Amino acid sequence: MIPLLLISSDSREIKKFLRKLLVNKPYFFELKPEGKEFSIDDIRNLIRQTNTYHKDQRVFFLENFHLSSLEAQNAFLKLLEEPPNKTLFVLSSISENKLIPTVISRTKIIKLDVPNKNILSSVDKEILTNLISGKTLKLHPVTELDLDKIILFFSSRISSDKKALIILKEAIKIKNLQENNNINKQLSLDHILILIFKTYKIN
Repeated sequence: MIPLLLISSDSREIKKFLRKLLVNKPYFFELKPEGKEFSIDDIRNLIRQTNTYHKDQRVFFLENFHLSSLEAQNAFLKLLEEPPNKTLFVLSSISENKLIPTVISRTKIIKLDVPNKNILSSVDKEILTNLISGKTLKLHPVTELDLDKIILFFSSRISSDKKALIILKEAIKIKNLQENNNINKQLSLDHILILIFKTYKIN
């Protein structure tokens, strides 16, 4: 099962989402770090715990996973990429930019604070699909294509498109720079669109 990454600063919204998710899923484990952040030892304990066979579906929830060491995030990658059978990992974070790109690329991002940002319009999908198909890019006047939508689009393609990870990593990196260094948004968007076109260009 594809791990979920809940983006929200509101714990009530996260709990509301979990209540809906856990209908008919009785085996729920909420993991908390032993210290102030998730450590590599916490992840190793999780790996040992999930190695135990269980006939029913289990959900493991790691709240505020942005409070985790770099080593812990890296140690979690293998488990996120190949979760045990009938095991769902749910992480929460105040922002996807607080996590390393390889963690982001292995999860389905769900933004609870801004529901509309969580949905790609048919126009957005058409623009990006045309772009990766090598067609001329024509922005529709009713769309507001941005890095969030690009990240969402390419996150959904990870399992079936090897090139999607290249775009996803760069988009997350640029978004992080944009938020922390006040980089021009239009230039950032242009950079990613050019990268998409070059990456998928058919020689």
